[in-house]
Amino acid sequence: LWNSLDADVQTSNLLITFLKYSSIVMQDTKDEHRLHSGKLCLIILTCIAEDQYANAFLHDDNMNFRVNLHRMPMRHRKKAADKNLPCRPLVCAVLDLMVEFIVTHMMKEFPMDLYVRCIQVVHKLLCYQKKCRVRLHYTWRELWSALINLLKFLMSNETVLLAKHNIFTLALMIVNLFNMFITYGDTFLPTPSSYDELYYEIIRMHQSFDNLYSMVLRLSTNAGQWKEAASKVTHALVNIRAIINHFNPKIESYAAVNHISQLSEEQVLEVVRANYDTLTLKLQDGLDQYERYSEQHKEAAFFKELVRSISTNVRRNLAFHTLSQEVLLKEFSTIS
Repeated sequence: LWNSLDADVQTSNLLITFLKYSSIVMQDTKDEHRLHSGKLCLIILTCIAEDQYANAFLHDDNMNFRVNLHRMPMRHRKKAADKNLPCRPLVCAVLDLMVEFIVTHMMKEFPMDLYVRCIQVVHKLLCYQKKCRVRLHYTWRELWSALINLLKFLMSNETVLLAKHNIFTLALMIVNLFNMFITYGDTFLPTPSSYDELYYEIIRMHQSFDNLYSMVLRLSTNAGQWKEAASKVTHALVNIRAIINHFNPKIESYAAVNHISQLSEEQVLEVVRANYDTLTLKLQDGLDQYERYSEQHKEAAFFKELVRSISTNVRRNLAFHTLSQEVLLKEFSTIS
């Protein structure tokens, strides 16, 4: 299947087919059958993301493919033409799929379990990149933007979501993804400017992080059921808040001295680069650690139900297709 890796020739393999299938199945999670299929796809991707050999293949810079994922039609974005798709290592398509899921499922019937699995897949891929020092040329800004928008969604729907889910588990995972980039980004981000862009994005969206801190602080100081979960997020935000509190006054001072009402991105980046040395961050342990996937106990009920559902569907379809055969066999059995 991999006879030609020429960038002008569309090549394929089983994993590409699976990623395309996942991008279709994971779009509509309102239907129970599709929800289960989406969950199964994310379980498979979880196992792939923590496998050393699979990761080596996914990240291989000599194995580049165009992967045309299904993207949900949205008013604020244009449909990318197939021929404009870049030829990249397959891990880029996996990350694209996760970003696509993040931005298209912020809804009332919030698929919490799928979101947790989605963030876990991203985290495991980052752990591999950090461990093996793989500098992936990927548009990380799209991921950062999607994660911040997800945090905003969790905050704006706090009351409704907390009635059904512990949203602080997900918020903690998102914040710790940013902590991974802050703490270890210099080992896996492609260029020093990518690291600058990370800081720019945190500073640009500081209001979202400030609002999150206010929310978790409020709930961690109350004696309610969310006290412990919210306080974990409070502690996880320490470096993000340090970045915001360190750079924002310097950006405001730069604007005042130069009489500029609104700084350009390049001007903000200039301030960031000039003030790295005086920034103090705390070392956070365990950011590159994760619990390996275990099917037993946690997933037993899901797979049991899945197998039951599949066998029921097969029997139903089989019965329909073999009905004429059964009639024929009965006729033969009466022949003397």
